[in-house]
Amino acid sequence: MGEDAKRIRHTTYGEGTVTRVERGGLSLRVLFDKFPGLEVSLPTRLLRCTESAGGGVVAAPKAKEHAPLDLDAMQRHQVLEAIRLGVVPMQGLLAYTVGRDEEVDRFHGMLEAASTERVAALLGDYGSGKTHMLELMQHLALEAGWVVGRAWLDPQEAPPSKPRRVYSALARSFIYPDRREAGESGIWPMLERAAQVADLQGGLDDAEGRPHAFLSPAIRYARGLIEATEKRPGSRRLVDLTMQVASWIEGRATGVNTELQRSLHQSLTVRDRVLALSDFGTLPRVYGYLLSGLGVLARRCGYRGLCVMLDETELFSSLDLEERARAVDVFRVLMGAALPKSGAQSLDLTEVRKGGRGIIRDLPPRFGEDSDLVLALAATPGSASEDFLRTTLGGDRVMELGRFSSSDYRLMGDRILDLYLQAHTDMSRRVLAALEAKMDQWLAQMLHSPREFGRRVVDFLDQCRHAVVEFG
Repeated sequence: MGEDAKRIRHTTYGEGTVTRVERGGLSLRVLFDKFPGLEVSLPTRLLRCTESAGGGVVAAPKAKEHAPLDLDAMQRHQVLEAIRLGVVPMQGLLAYTVGRDEEVDRFHGMLEAASTERVAALLGDYGSGKTHMLELMQHLALEAGWVVGRAWLDPQEAPPSKPRRVYSALARSFIYPDRREAGESGIWPMLERAAQVADLQGGLDDAEGRPHAFLSPAIRYARGLIEATEKRPGSRRLVDLTMQVASWIEGRATGVNTELQRSLHQSLTVRDRVLALSDFGTLPRVYGYLLSGLGVLARRCGYRGLCVMLDETELFSSLDLEERARAVDVFRVLMGAALPKSGAQSLDLTEVRKGGRGIIRDLPPRFGEDSDLVLALAATPGSASEDFLRTTLGGDRVMELGRFSSSDYRLMGDRILDLYLQAHTDMSRRVLAALEAKMDQWLAQMLHSPREFGRRVVDFLDQCRHAVVEFG
């Protein structure tokens, strides 16, 4: 380009000189200072001018920056292995997340302290990156200080018409911001923490002093068990009782409340009532009350609140009429527990059927006034659950994952390449141009699956690293 040659900068490869404009300006041929004699072709969107662009090459509009990552060598290899296998990694998602800026911004808004938009539905076809997005939302919530529970609805284990099983699947999956390495830990760590908080040792009360019917006894019994264990370390009976309390409050054991209460009274000085957590489909109010109470408890324990995610809600479509009506009640109660209790954005729950007897029948569908609960529901488009979600939540609370554009795929490929080169520092830099050509070929084949595209990128880079390749 002679005197008109423009200087540019790449985030990984530094500064270089543009030698040729390609593909109508979508790509630039660059001679980087760090690699004399080697010209590579890169997408214009990844390059920034280091000089005034008057009359010369104009860099593409700047894409929204993804959050910087602090991944060590092992984590980089773990992310690449996950992409290679076509699964979503537990860490490092932001390293190659593209095309989801709007969804990420909206979810960040849901996590804000003063937000009244605590519920959203995520619609995405299989292969559209829905699982990736849910994992990313989980990562963002944990980073922001929220306890996260996530469950997949299942016809046998957690059918949407069975509120106790849905609740149990969520409760068992709790992950805590300050102990992520432990993975899914259930409710017990929160009870242990509550037992050490001075104003929670007597239980969990709402603003008007009403105790939570399940969590207050659970906290008091947890404290009693912790104190008894300190006096009798190694007691098998106390270990068994601790596991039984955790199973009860997580909804993993039904019909054991009377026996559990008797056993606790025999071993501890604490005297409280253990209410049953039943499996009846007419009890969704109880589990909305429980989850919203856990959100309040999480905040009182020093977290931001509780964020729960339900995937595969399209199972709603396969239910018969009676089961579907019960599933509607379950979803509406969970939504109502997360949305404001009153006002235009609240959800009317007066028609949700009541079940049980005595205290159970009279429990409200949420605990407390303010929402410390965030709810995300995921489904595939075109199902009956989509109609229900749009009708109940309104179009503004539904996020539909569109298909990636060619530029999204290219940016994804470039980010995976950056990650790969950081993990394999001996990799030949000539692979840059070769990968660009390969991505052109894959996109020409109408490839429309981010998972498959990512796998192809890593497979190609593996071939380049392990074989002698001509990079013409």
